[in-house]
Amino acid sequence: MKAVTPVPPRAFANLTLASTIHNNIVRWIEMAISFETHVGIPHEIVVVDDGSVEPVLINGLKSKVRLIRNPVALGFCAASALALNSVSTPFGLLVDADITFLPGDFAKAFACFQTTAKAAWCNFSQIDREGYIGSSIDRVIPPAWCFGLGNQVTELWAKMKNKSAAVTDANAIERVPIAHSSSALVRMAAYESVGGFDLRYWQCQSDNDLCQRFTKRGWSVGFYRGYCVIHDGIGGKTGGLPRVYDLYRGKLMFYETHYPWSRIYLRPLLALRHLAEAFALLVRPRQGDHLRPAWRLALAWLVFRAYPPQSSPSLHGNSRV
Repeated sequence: MKAVTPVPPRAFANLTLASTIHNNIVRWIEMAISFETHVGIPHEIVVVDDGSVEPVLINGLKSKVRLIRNPVALGFCAASALALNSVSTPFGLLVDADITFLPGDFAKAFACFQTTAKAAWCNFSQIDREGYIGSSIDRVIPPAWCFGLGNQVTELWAKMKNKSAAVTDANAIERVPIAHSSSALVRMAAYESVGGFDLRYWQCQSDNDLCQRFTKRGWSVGFYRGYCVIHDGIGGKTGGLPRVYDLYRGKLMFYETHYPWSRIYLRPLLALRHLAEAFALLVRPRQGDHLRPAWRLALAWLVFRAYPPQSSPSLHGNSRV
């Protein structure tokens, strides 16, 4: 019987996989192996160990790996910026550790991104482990007053606006206002032209801010339906209280930066929202640390006192989200 010659993995000479690790080396290794198994071998993997308790050691991968160690955690935004700033190829792929790459035509998606004029940033379709379809994009950006009034108002407004959203060819780059950083192709020339991530952010909204700056500079942000990944953290399900805290801080900064008129009304509106939530929780308590009345009162106070950049009102010192 004639021996079957193994097919060598596809090589992507102009693509660098950029990622971060923070006490999640096992999950990160699973992500990297899934890329090599179902996609191919990048030019290089650049990974930032962002202050893990135990410095990481990476073995068993076919790809060339460059490990950068931060002795103290800088936060997702700064660590991602360090990873992307270390990319030497024309294109990068910024990937969260909780992504799993699936069989599919990633090469076609990458080729489409490379040949789409002015495409700066692009994410893929995403599902969770149970097959639930999650969003890696925002097709509309709700106005600041929606955020100030609450999640229900924001979701209703977005649902009404999304009804008219056009569905494009699955094998083309669909332009969207925001594509999140969970598994984003990056044109490095575009990234460098806008100055990269805004390091005032800790985690939440750093990708949204970057997408807005791409658009303002004439670049496009995209979404490719024709390739899908698994994302364990769809919808921001991890992080606990520090993540909830950072979400409000990041959104307030995002709106006040890109929609200057919101500075007139957003803080009072947001404070009233937190006070109303605290009163509602006193009347009808609910489970969860982030649903305690005291927590909402702390958020209301911090709207005006100013949010510290890397800490939670209930957790002293730096808090990794």
